[in-house]
Amino acid sequence: MFIRIGMVLLGLFVNQAFAQTTTPSLNPTTLNLQTQSRNPDFSAFPFTRPLSVGSALPSTCQLGQLFFNSAAPAGSNLYACTAANVWTLESAPAAPSAPAASGATTASQLGDFAVTLASGTLTVGSNCSAATPCNVRIGSAVYRFTNPATVTPSGSTSGMIFGYIDGSGNLAVGGNPALTCNGCTYAPGVTSFPNGSIPLFSWTLTYGSFDVGGGTDFRAFLSRKNIQSGTGILITETAGVSTVAADPSLLSLRVLTAPATSSTACSAGQFSFDSTYYYLCTGANTWKRVALSSF
Repeated sequence: MFIRIGMVLLGLFVNQAFAQTTTPSLNPTTLNLQTQSRNPDFSAFPFTRPLSVGSALPSTCQLGQLFFNSAAPAGSNLYACTAANVWTLESAPAAPSAPAASGATTASQLGDFAVTLASGTLTVGSNCSAATPCNVRIGSAVYRFTNPATVTPSGSTSGMIFGYIDGSGNLAVGGNPALTCNGCTYAPGVTSFPNGSIPLFSWTLTYGSFDVGGGTDFRAFLSRKNIQSGTGILITETAGVSTVAADPSLLSLRVLTAPATSSTACSAGQFSFDSTYYYLCTGANTWKRVALSSF
C-alpha cells in the first residue's frame, strides 16, 4: 500500500515538473520568475533583452522603468522613469575626445537643456520638469523651465539652426530653415548666436531633415565676461564686484548741488550750475563762478 502511494506521488511530481519545463505552445503552464525562482543568474545566457525598445518615449511610465530609444544618437539612448510619466536621460556623456558632431547631448556632466533627436524631431530639455526645473540666470533674474520643447522642420531647406536663451529669458531656436517650435520661440534669419544670449546647441539640416549626429553642444558650466575700459572710463574690482565709472582726470563730473562757498569740498574739473551761476572747481576745494546772462 505504501509503495503504491509513493509511486502515485512520484508520478504527480514528474508530471508537474514536465509541465513547467515544456514550452508555452505545448502547455499553458509557465514559470513565474518573481514567485518561483530564487537568485536568478543570467550571466551564462547566450542572449537577454531586459529593456523595452522603441523609436519614441512612451507617454506613460512607472517609477524605475527603463527604456531604450533606438532613434536617439548613440550614447543618448537610455531613459529611466524617475517619477510617474516622467522620463529622464540616463546615458553617460560622450568622452572628451569624441567628435563635436556626435550630437548635442551632455557637456561637462550638464543635464539641463540636453538635446535629443528622435523621429525627425529635436527635444530640448527632456529632463526639465516641475520636480527638476532647468534654471537660467540672466543678471539677477532666474528663469525656470519645467517642460521640454520640441523643434520640427517645416520646410525642405538645408542649413544650420541655433538654440539659445535670449536676453529676456526665452528659449529660442533660430536659423534660415523654417521650423515649428513647441515650447520655444522661433527666430527666423538667425545665422549665429545673438549678442547677449546664452548658447545651448546648433544642429544641421539637409533638405528639411535634421542630420543624425549633426548637433554640437555649446552649453558651459564655467564662464566669465571680460570688460575692458575705454577712453574716460575706469573699471575697479573689489570683492568680485566690477565698478564702471568715469575717469575724473579726463572727464568733468557734475556736482548736482551748487557749492555754498568757494571753499566747498571738490576735486579739480568738477562743475555745477544753478539759475544764476556756472561753477567750476579749479583745484582742491577751490570753486570759481561766472554769472549767467541771456543773449
